[in-house]
Formats: sequence, C-alpha cells, structure tokens
Amino acid sequence: METTASPPTTGGPAGRPRRLTIADIAARAQVSPSAVSFALNGRPGISPETRERILAVAKEANWRPNYAAHALSTARSGAIGVVTIREPEQPLWSASFGGHFLAGVQAELAERDVLLILHTVADLEAESALYDRWLGERRVDGVLVINPETDDPRFAALESLDLPAVVVGDVRDRSALGCVWTDDAAATTLAVEHLAGLGHRNVGRMSGDSHLLHYAIRERAYRDALAAHAMRTEQRTLTHDQHGAEEIRDLARRGTDPLTAVIVEDLEVAVQLTANLAQLGMSVPGDISVLAWDDGAAATLLRPSLTALHRDIAGYGRLAAQELVRTIDGGAPRSLQGTTTTLVARQSTGPAPVR
Repeated sequence: METTASPPTTGGPAGRPRRLTIADIAARAQVSPSAVSFALNGRPGISPETRERILAVAKEANWRPNYAAHALSTARSGAIGVVTIREPEQPLWSASFGGHFLAGVQAELAERDVLLILHTVADLEAESALYDRWLGERRVDGVLVINPETDDPRFAALESLDLPAVVVGDVRDRSALGCVWTDDAAATTLAVEHLAGLGHRNVGRMSGDSHLLHYAIRERAYRDALAAHAMRTEQRTLTHDQHGAEEIRDLARRGTDPLTAVIVEDLEVAVQLTANLAQLGMSVPGDISVLAWDDGAAATLLRPSLTALHRDIAGYGRLAAQELVRTIDGGAPRSLQGTTTTLVARQSTGPAPVR
C-alpha cells in the first residue's frame, strides 16, 4: 500500500501532537523525500544502506502509515462489505458454513490490511439501496454478494453501479458479475450415489429456501441423480424441531415403500435430527441412514458420527476475497470454481434395511 503520512508525534498546535511527515523523516535520515517514499513503500531505486537508515528512523519515531490520507490520495476506503439478510436475532449463517467462510475472507483481507464491514438488512431491496449509498459515501471499495437467489435484483443493481462486486455462487448464466462457486450439482450427485451404492431406493431430502440459488441447483441435480439410479424421494422442509424426526420415523416405519435414508443440507440440523431419532427409538443407520451437508467438528461429536459432504470452506472464503481484491484493482469479471467436494463416510450411513 502506498503510504503518505504518519500518526502523531509531539509539537502540534494547542498542545496537540503533530503528525510526523515524510519530509520530517527525510530530514532526520538526511535523504530526499522521494527516497523515504521508496523505502517505506518497498520500491527499488535506493541502496540497501539508505533503505535501512530510513526504516530505522521511521521505527525510532514510531511512524505508521496515515490510512486516511492514503484513502484520499487513492480514492479508496480500504474496506470491503458483506451484507446479510436476516432478522436481528437470527444466526448469521449456519455454523458449518458461515463462520468458516467469513474466517477465510477475514484472514485474506487481514494480510492485505483491508477491513471487512458486515452489515444486516431486511430484504433484497434494502441491500441494493445500501450498495448505492456505500458507493456514494466511498464507504467500501467492493462487495461480496452472498446467498444469490434464482431471481435476484441485486445483479442488475450492481451491474449499473461502478462498485466492484463478486458473487459467492454460480451465476455464470445469470449475471455479468464475477463469481466464485462450488459445484453443488456434483456434490449432490456424490451424495445420492453413495446412498445408491448402499442399496437405498427411497431417500428423503431436508433442504432450505428454494428461492436460494444453491438449493435450486441441488434440487435439480437431486432429481436427476435419483432418476439415473431408479430411486424415489420424500421431499421434506428443513426443520429443527421434533416434528421433523417424527415425520421421518413414520415414513421409515410404513409398510409400503419405507424411507431408508435422508440427506440433510445443514450440519446442525443433521446433528439435531440424529439425536431426536434416537429419542424416538430409531437406530441410525440400522433403521435409517443420515447424510449431512458441510462437514465440521460437530459431525464427529455424537454417536453415530455423521457421514458428510466436505469442502474447504475457509479456502473458499479466501478465494472470494482474493477475487474481489483483484476486481477492485481493475481485473475483468470472471468465474472461478472455489473448491471441490468430497464425501467422508462415517457411521451414520449403512446398507438399506431389509423389511
């Protein structure tokens, strides 16, 4: 980052400390101001001895870059934004995805001295309006757009603004914006094939909001994979309560075409479901197999441990941040696959029961 000024030293007016300038450092080191700029910004053009002398003077004076002046000189804020749509007391994301993803984003940005601004709004319209305000106030240099929807007005809004943006999701056929994505269709097929190989023929799927693009992609892939293996499905809405487990118990115990496995697209829900099934007298995987999406530590904390789809979510976050920084620096929008998904087979999936 190009540095321009420094934090307070002593000797300012009205008893306030005065900022040490590059000219001050130049005078103390007995060099030109341009040599100081070269040294502080890591540029060639001065001898190693001169560079060391300048850096020693800066260190002795406790010099730090003046980020406000840098922002004014480069018209950058040094921050990127992420907006979530949720009620104030709702969790940010599922713990198995959101926390790890943001940790990856933050780790990448911290290495670049870029701040992360996380903001919550009520709906898509408010999010689009916030982007316009952020641009007008020069609050952020760019944004990561999370949880794209099948019909998403944010794409057109951002395409009309001069605000760099990268979508976290596969919008290659929907928007001119750049995106990073994981292959949800391939991951879904992997899960179905695992259960098919164990002899399951009637599989349930506990999913989320069908308006979210990644759930819609998984839904299509799920139907296609079931058809390819002559399998059937019992579609169920994602739920955290005991009622969901009772529904699955009843479907598994019916006399004709019983349910023998369920794919749960949230690790926390899969953990709770497995515990609830045990309370209802159901054996996992003896009576029904459970397969979870987005592997994490919680998958191994209960017995049976959960078979899960695994991807490098923190690495996915890092890549998203890298791609946004590249776009802010003038790179053309592009599409990048963020991470591949593997299946970790554990104790919660087994052969389909014979009834």
